[in-house]
Amino acid sequence: MDMRASTSKTDMVDALRRYRETLRWETSTLRSEATSGGLETTAGKKDYLNRHHPDGRSLSLESPQLVEHLSLQNQKVASLPLVTLPYLVANQEEALALLLHEALKLGYRVQSLRELGVPIPLETVRLLYLLSKRCAEISRIIARHGSPNSGKSNSQDAPAVSAYKERRVSWNSIWGSPVLRCGGFNDLTTLSPMYFTPFAPGIIPYSGFATEALQIYSFKIFDLDDSLKWPLYVYGVVAARDFVDGNRNLLFSRSRANCQVLTEKDPFLHLTGPSRAILSEYPVDFEVELRIKDGAESQDKALMSSTNHHHLGGDTALFFGCLCSAEMGLQTIRSAVQATILSVRVVGGGFPFEFGVQVACSSSTGRVIAAACRQVVLLDSVEKFPQDGLDGYLPLSRNVVTVESKGSLRIIINGYSESGIVADEARLDFPAQHCQISTQECTVGNSKLQVVIAWSLLVRDKLDNLAEGYIFPL
Repeated sequence: MDMRASTSKTDMVDALRRYRETLRWETSTLRSEATSGGLETTAGKKDYLNRHHPDGRSLSLESPQLVEHLSLQNQKVASLPLVTLPYLVANQEEALALLLHEALKLGYRVQSLRELGVPIPLETVRLLYLLSKRCAEISRIIARHGSPNSGKSNSQDAPAVSAYKERRVSWNSIWGSPVLRCGGFNDLTTLSPMYFTPFAPGIIPYSGFATEALQIYSFKIFDLDDSLKWPLYVYGVVAARDFVDGNRNLLFSRSRANCQVLTEKDPFLHLTGPSRAILSEYPVDFEVELRIKDGAESQDKALMSSTNHHHLGGDTALFFGCLCSAEMGLQTIRSAVQATILSVRVVGGGFPFEFGVQVACSSSTGRVIAAACRQVVLLDSVEKFPQDGLDGYLPLSRNVVTVESKGSLRIIINGYSESGIVADEARLDFPAQHCQISTQECTVGNSKLQVVIAWSLLVRDKLDNLAEGYIFPL
């Protein structure tokens, strides 16, 4: 009897988890069409109520029969206070954003059931299912009615820095909550890009996927304000957040003491990330905090504080600040695995890169040849590396790239001449894998090089993996 009840509970939780995925898709789509207007936070909601409905307004649309039914099942439901929210008000964008936010929080609570691993009464699971289903139905009703304010611009937009601070507050209210427990706003993702590398070929783990992910190519500063002149001494952070864990995935990070010099001829940041593949099944949030070093630290200027909610595909993401604009070059890979270039090493002959070397890669599919694809630069230096201490290894600045699961990854190694042109070149093609490690060798000049790559499927949801009992390797 107890075993049947336990199995029934597990089946119900699994069904609820699948429904939660559907709800997440629906709410993400609707949420992208609405402007929050500050309603993500408790303070924002209270402020709205004080301004528009000081006497409160009931949002209960449940039929008396359903309320009575739920009350019979669980007396706690009947004892809850009446909800007063700005529902079906004139500004439907704000109402919709608020409702979607509450729906997402409900989804997070459902998600936490599997994480906690405590006995779950069937009635509790059933009630959560009914509530989440009803919330999704209300969301669709509002969406069908449309918004009277769609297409209107807000002439009183806050400055970019204030918007960025609001973004931080919103993140803390959702991802930093006790339910998701993703830590602080500045915490970094700890998921390894080699999460499923140790698995045996042909055995696909339950929580591993070849799915939609982003390839990041470049980040360019342009359209400087008249008060700025090249070169710029830039430091700060460029990061991405996806739905896997909500933490920062650094693309660029430099301290003031290690700032990068940008010139008019070379206005691109030297990217060092991501540290793992960026899942793009759901919207990805990019964050930019860049400053300019200008004499004493007290004289430094904020170059840009901006965000981008990327969800429409395309090959660029734009950022706008008071002093400049920026463009991120990227690509969406529909069915992706992640490749970690573990090493590029000289294993035979002398060191062939006296005048510098470039190591790049490109991902290809059966429809597009690698030569026609954009390249991710892993290393580009016109200086000779000290052989002592490196043991023949090239110090790559980037290691993780996204590859189409049925395609291949091409590694291109170019050795420079004294005049700065390419003197020697080698190319290696690695067929994409779901796991394990690939090793190939090539010749550059009179030297032999070895390239080692680790392959892995992607993690869709950190909490799902925790629920399954997987250990997260670093």
